[in-house]
Amino acid sequence: MSYIVISSYENLDTGDLQAQGEAIAVFPSEALARAHFTERAATLDTAVRAARGSDAQATFITWIAVLDMPLEVTDVDEALEDLETVIEETDTADDPFGELVVAYQGKRYEPSKEIDYPRNEALLDLEGWLS
Repeated sequence: MSYIVISSYENLDTGDLQAQGEAIAVFPSEALARAHFTERAATLDTAVRAARGSDAQATFITWIAVLDMPLEVTDVDEALEDLETVIEETDTADDPFGELVVAYQGKRYEPSKEIDYPRNEALLDLEGWLS
């Protein structure tokens, strides 16, 4: 099996804040994917706190997910192609990746509070990004 870790780091006013190559990574095992998931989640949290220093009124959304790919994938391009196929062949429009999600964490950082960012919203964001 292959696992991918997909993340999003967005300032709602300015858009995606991830550098190219940070949003998706492919792993040959769940253990490696989960280790990256933990590390990337901490990196995203640190990045939001640093960005908050220069833009205290901004709203940020971060989410990260580990997906168990239905087919073996060896690189990011292949993973993206497979996810597009999942979207095309799934009858459940509101949660096409539901069965693939092994782990998920999402937060919405508003100026006055932090709240959980719902998994279904993150997966719909992912679907929009892939379409």
